[in-house]
Amino acid sequence: MRILAAVFVLALAGVTAAGAVSSVPTRTCEERIEAGDAPLLFPAARSGRIAAGPLALSGHFPITVAALGPRHENGRFSTKVGALVRAGRPVVLSVPQRFRSTLFLHYARRGDGEPVVRIEPCAPSTRAFSYDGVVGPVTGFSGGFEVTRPGCYPLDVRVVGGRSFRVRLPLGRSCR
Repeated sequence: MRILAAVFVLALAGVTAAGAVSSVPTRTCEERIEAGDAPLLFPAARSGRIAAGPLALSGHFPITVAALGPRHENGRFSTKVGALVRAGRPVVLSVPQRFRSTLFLHYARRGDGEPVVRIEPCAPSTRAFSYDGVVGPVTGFSGGFEVTRPGCYPLDVRVVGGRSFRVRLPLGRSCR
């Protein structure tokens, strides 16, 4: 019985079987953005948008070094890219191990960026905070990416309990 209680306590604390603390940063429904006057819509496929299953990334994807803009004090380039997630299962964005020293995710609202972030969409019936109505079938999140050098970077997108995808991000260089 004591062993069962200890396992339960460790599970609540987020400790994995290997003894490491599980700490995937998470953006929740409560941390969403809204359009201000109506529910967000999932964007149609077109230039400037990258989609993978229930996730659409919409924003500035520069394909030249000049379009990336100047380096910041931390030596990185940055670009703002909103994440739109269809209602349902959360998605996990993950930078492949090989690129974790050059590509950083800024969706978890932590200082230096993260290699992994979980994004949890709202239920469609969630009350909106910026207009009279409900959030609807799509939840939006502010965020973006930082890179140490221009490139075409892979990003893994995993639907929790579902499919996985790999997309390519043009961040200072075309992915063609």
